[in-house]
Amino acid sequence: MTNVEKQSDEILVLQSIFDKKFHFLDENQYEISIEFDLNIPITIRFDNQSSIIQYLPPFNLIIQYHDEYPSEYPPSFIVSCFYFSKLNLQKLCQKLDNYPFNNGDVCVYDWIDLIKLEINNEMIFHTGAEEEEDEEENDPRALNGYLMEAGEKLFQYLINYNQQRENEQFQNQLQTCLICTDDIRGLDCIRLQRCRHFYCRSCLNNYVRRTLDNGKFGEKLLCPQDQCKQPLLPTEVKQIIQDEQLYEKYERLTLQHSLELMDDIIFCPRCQYTVFIDDSADNLAMCEQCRYAFCKICKNNFHSQTACPNQWMIEQLKLSEEIQRKRIKTQKQESRVLLGETEERKNSSKSDKHSRLAKNLLYEQTTFEDILSAGRIDTLNTQPCPRCHIRIEKNGGCSHMHCTRCDHHFTWQAVPDTSNPNNISLLDNYMNSAMRIPSVKKALNKVTNTAYSSKQETTQNKDIDSGEKEDDQKVSGNNRLDAHSVIVNRVKQCPSKSCKKFNMKMSADNWMICSRCMKQYCFICGSVVHGKIHFAKKCKRQTPI
Repeated sequence: MTNVEKQSDEILVLQSIFDKKFHFLDENQYEISIEFDLNIPITIRFDNQSSIIQYLPPFNLIIQYHDEYPSEYPPSFIVSCFYFSKLNLQKLCQKLDNYPFNNGDVCVYDWIDLIKLEINNEMIFHTGAEEEEDEEENDPRALNGYLMEAGEKLFQYLINYNQQRENEQFQNQLQTCLICTDDIRGLDCIRLQRCRHFYCRSCLNNYVRRTLDNGKFGEKLLCPQDQCKQPLLPTEVKQIIQDEQLYEKYERLTLQHSLELMDDIIFCPRCQYTVFIDDSADNLAMCEQCRYAFCKICKNNFHSQTACPNQWMIEQLKLSEEIQRKRIKTQKQESRVLLGETEERKNSSKSDKHSRLAKNLLYEQTTFEDILSAGRIDTLNTQPCPRCHIRIEKNGGCSHMHCTRCDHHFTWQAVPDTSNPNNISLLDNYMNSAMRIPSVKKALNKVTNTAYSSKQETTQNKDIDSGEKEDDQKVSGNNRLDAHSVIVNRVKQCPSKSCKKFNMKMSADNWMICSRCMKQYCFICGSVVHGKIHFAKKCKRQTPI
């Protein structure tokens, strides 16, 4: 066969293989776009960034025939690839030049295999800094090699190209929805960008609408897949719901939630306008729209001459809790010392007394911390649901409230109704009572004096008394310190599992009624009471406070 016939046969074969990726530039010159169908993904890197890709843009190979091909010499070629460096393209040209050529045999397809083999095995391209080029003559056959300055742009371009090809591949195949398990076209599915989970449009639309109705938006609107914590992008939400009015609501709530998380932004309680606040100590906030001056702590009218009651109450609770913990720690250490001495003396009666003392102190500490937690919830910006009486905190927005527990809608009361016992804090009830409580050292020393020796009592009580006097002066100057041991002895938790509210005994009567769920129970034993028969058979009706 002549050279022309062999060239014609080679062109026919290449056209049948590459189809639209083969096109003539002139009579003796043509270009082939080589697609890299990578069996093993390639890792691309730029500086400290890395990504794994499965698809690469085409690599262009230009072939020009001459009269002595394939009888004497191989054809001329040009390689062009925008994501290869100039140095790598020149090295590839050298490998093609050194490829064994058999006179009389065509070689273009072998060159294409060599290029693909080099890419799969060794030619892992780098989009970061390359080695400096050798001081050798530039090879003009290496075209379009990128410059070092464009490495970062090429890195991102290749990632975007790979995602585009993956999406095309995904849409052209049948997929199984992860919610309804139906087999549908990938074109009718939505694939989430952050986690790559996919669902049919109908299932994802129902999920997003139901989640938005439950008050979850922004970063709380997560992928429906179990254990997946990736939130949906706003563009994905808009694509899913296909409802402009609902999407505007989603954007508004997301923006409002983001503003509420900022420490220097609150909402005016009158017109709900955004108000910027500073770190000034006067707690003054001024709405620029309605000119309403209010306290940024309690959201009520600004009280310049008096301290904010909510802030004062919280500070008192924190300080009181810290003092009680110090006293409990001191008493527990002293109890351990006394328990050790009683074991040495083998005095079982004193050992039992000290053990009970330590257990009582631990119980009082745990119960008092529960009471403080309940008190903090009551004193913060909370109100009970009118239906199920669960306390709900208002952290912004309008006065329309929705209880997620019983699905009841109600209006927030600007001034809580004090006639409703559910609106009265347990600690407020205690602090407003008429009786004054002595310092806690008297109640504690009365119990521990029976176990202390005279020598220990002389040395230790002096230190305790002096420390307690300083603590008592820190908490309150009006002798209304809520001593934890006295509070615990006057408080009983409601026996209802759905309520568990702490109620305070205000008189000698042990017949208690929960102010939240109205459950009747005995203050002594804590059991539910069904009439007077309980006190006639089991517990006393009247005991001193």
